[in-house]
Amino acid sequence: MSTDQRFKDQAFIVIRGIGPSRLRVFLVLGLVVLVLLGWGLFQLGRSGIGIGVTNPLSSMAALRRAISERDVTIVDLRRQVAELDTLKVAQDRERQELAQSIGELQAEVARQRQQLEFYKGIVATAEAPANIAIRTLRIDDSRAGSRPLLRLSLVQPGNPQNVVSGTVTVTLEGARAARYPLFETAYSFRYFENVERELVVPSGVTPERLTVEIRPADRAMRPVVQSVFWPP
Repeated sequence: MSTDQRFKDQAFIVIRGIGPSRLRVFLVLGLVVLVLLGWGLFQLGRSGIGIGVTNPLSSMAALRRAISERDVTIVDLRRQVAELDTLKVAQDRERQELAQSIGELQAEVARQRQQLEFYKGIVATAEAPANIAIRTLRIDDSRAGSRPLLRLSLVQPGNPQNVVSGTVTVTLEGARAARYPLFETAYSFRYFENVERELVVPSGVTPERLTVEIRPADRAMRPVVQSVFWPP
């Protein structure tokens, strides 16, 4: 077999290179992939999903919220301090006014005591002490239940030596200090005497107080006066 025949019988392998147009396509696709990959990584970092990645915008927002809350707390604390200072000043002023009022009241009580002792001395020199005293004075319901019942008990204080006598005057007081005499009775005893009398209230009168006045027959003796509120 000749050499030409052998070349004809063998198969030929043809190697062709990459053309310029295909190379440009591959480069464009690679750039697109890189751009998409970079954009995806950028968005992943912004959302803070990436492992070990902190979103700067979210951190700044949290810091601003913390600063705002701190400012609100500081303002509230300053307001509380101002209120406490105002309250303390008011309490100090009230204590001073109260102390001044107590001092004035104590001085007034002292003056009134002096005046009372002075007038006691004048009365003691003008009149003799009373030889009769009221032991009991009250208003009860009568047995019939229609009229109030006056219960009055008179005694002679100390060691009675003689019989005392005089008159008992009972007066009813209404609105605007109006006075309405109810009755007058005489007494005469050595140790004690009880007086019971049904009271007749004048028509149209709203009673407020009942006054009992005891006048000894001896004009040198001081009269005794005592009042009670009218029961409802």
